[in-house]
Amino acid sequence: FPSHDMLVACNKEKRYERYLQGTWTSTMVRLQDYDGFTFFDQEPSGTLTFSGTTVKGSVICSFATFQGALTDTLSLDGNFDIHVQDNELNWIQQGDTLKNRIFVITKDNLEIEYYDVPSQKRYRYVFEKN
Repeated sequence: FPSHDMLVACNKEKRYERYLQGTWTSTMVRLQDYDGFTFFDQEPSGTLTFSGTTVKGSVICSFATFQGALTDTLSLDGNFDIHVQDNELNWIQQGDTLKNRIFVITKDNLEIEYYDVPSQKRYRYVFEKN
């Protein structure tokens, strides 16, 4: 017999997958650099669209850092999966998996964080459902 915890996790994953379906607009992106300094883009541009198990779209953000202007683009065209027990929403792009930590996931709000290992930068994306 499946355990109660396993059933709850499966139900939560299905509910979150339903919540994600549709188009989400980026409303804020936060960048934390390798020195721990934090910068914000309060007006990023772009959307992500979830359909079934696919995710497509892009978010362009700009930050005024101590080293000058920095522009970053999140560009997705692939699949996603959710691991509730690990608090992860992962992008699967061309055989590569990018792990994102889930902070908020509701019918109307999504907040995730991605750590870019090579650049040692942490990006937190905030979305609202269209």
